[in-house]
Amino acid sequence: MSIQLFSISQTKAEITQAYAPVNLANVDEFAIRLVKFQGEFDRWHTHENEDESFIVLEGEILFQTEQGDFLLKAGEGIVIPKGLRHCPKASEIGPMPVALIIERAETKRLGDD
Repeated sequence: MSIQLFSISQTKAEITQAYAPVNLANVDEFAIRLVKFQGEFDRWHTHENEDESFIVLEGEILFQTEQGDFLLKAGEGIVIPKGLRHCPKASEIGPMPVALIIERAETKRLGDD
């Protein structure tokens, strides 16, 4: 594998749509993705075969789960275990919060019903 360079600030400026993760790099079988949030994700979902990790870089994101709700601010992270139904939510107005997602590269983008 060759060296992978990426820019969080440049990629962030290019993202205009919420809930449309952009792949920054791959580390072995894992992907590092950048995503913006706005409003509530379109549905509750699970990832049956893989955990999903979020690290909030800017703003606040509410991670609604079957085990309760968790409000994360910049500099905080969460790991959603495989099989746990969840649905992220952010403010409908103002700047879109930004987070890194670290997950298996083959993780389905919209999860499983």
